[in-house]
Amino acid sequence: MSGTKILTCANLSIGYRSQKEVIKEVSKGLDLSLLRGELVCLIGPNGSGKSTLIRTLTGIQPALCGEVRLLDRKIGEFTPEEKAKTLSVVLTSQVQAGFLTAFDIVALGRFPYTNWAGRLTGPDREIVYSALASVGAKDLAGRFIHEMSDGERQKVMIARALAQEPELMVLDEPTAYLDLPHKIETMRILRQVAQKTKKSILLSTHDLNLAIRCADQLWIIDRRGTMISGTPEDLVLSGIFGSAFEIEGVHFDPVRGEFSIPVEKRGTFALSAPGSVERVWTLYALERIGFLPSAGEEADIHIAIRMEHDSVRWHYDHPEGEIECRSIRELIDCIARHHTGGDAH
Repeated sequence: MSGTKILTCANLSIGYRSQKEVIKEVSKGLDLSLLRGELVCLIGPNGSGKSTLIRTLTGIQPALCGEVRLLDRKIGEFTPEEKAKTLSVVLTSQVQAGFLTAFDIVALGRFPYTNWAGRLTGPDREIVYSALASVGAKDLAGRFIHEMSDGERQKVMIARALAQEPELMVLDEPTAYLDLPHKIETMRILRQVAQKTKKSILLSTHDLNLAIRCADQLWIIDRRGTMISGTPEDLVLSGIFGSAFEIEGVHFDPVRGEFSIPVEKRGTFALSAPGSVERVWTLYALERIGFLPSAGEEADIHIAIRMEHDSVRWHYDHPEGEIECRSIRELIDCIARHHTGGDAH
C-alpha cells in the first residue's frame, strides 16, 4: 500500500523519566508510518508498552528521544485546537456520562469547530447525525448513554471521534469490554470507516485473531520492547507470532491464523469426506481429543462422512464393524468406547 503518510515516527524511544533521568525505557529505535485510509492494529502481550506508545504518538506523554510527526509536522507543534481537528482519541475507560444522550456525546466531537458557547450550527448537527449513521447508531441518537449496552456505548464513542473530522483516529483497546459478536462488529465498523472515509485508524488490541483478519498493517511489540511491523499475512508466514506471543503450552498455528492448545497425541485418523463444513469441524473435534491426520501411514481410526436422505452421517470403521453416528458428539463417544486409550472427552 502506498499513499500519504499521516503519522510517522523516527528513531523514537518511549518510556518514563523523572525531571532529570530516564526511569524506564520501554522501547527504542522505532521507525513507523501510518498511511491515509489505513487500519493499523498495535498488538503485544500485557506490559509490552502498547498504551505507552499510544500516549506518546498522540502527544499525551513525551518521547524519551526521537520525534513523532502528524501530517509531517511535529506533534508538539500543534495547538490544542489544531490537534483536536486532526487527531481524535478513544481511550479504554468505560463511558461515565450521566444523563447525556448519544447525540450529546457525539456533539462533543464538534467542540473544536463551535463558538465559545459550544452552539451547534445546522451543518454541525448534520455531521453528528452522519457520524452516528456511519457506525450504525443513528437510532441511538435520543437514548441516554447510561441505558446502553457496552457495544452501543462503543459505537457512540467511535461516532464522537468521527464527528471531530480528524485525519487520524486512535483507539486504545476499543473492544476491551465487549463480548465476541460485538468485538467483531466494532472491528467491522472501523474497517468500513477506514475504507469509505479514508481516515487513518490506529488501535491497540488483544484480539490477535481479529487483528490478523482486519488490519492493513500490524505493529507487534514483544515483552522486550522490540517492534516489528508488516502486513498480517507476511508476519504470519515469517513465524513472528511464535516468538512474540508463545508461552508454555500454547502455540500459534500459522495455517489457521490463531493460537491453539496442544493436546496429547492418542492416535491418527483417516477421514473420507466431501469438502464441507462438516469435514472441517470433524477435523477440529478429532484433533481436540488427540487424533491427528495420518499423513500417509496406516491410520488408527477411519471415518467417512456421508449425506444420507438429506442428513449427515458419520461412519466409524473399527475391527468389530462399521458404526453409524448422527452427530460429532456420537462419533466422539463411539471412539472413546472402542479405541484403546480411554476417555476421549
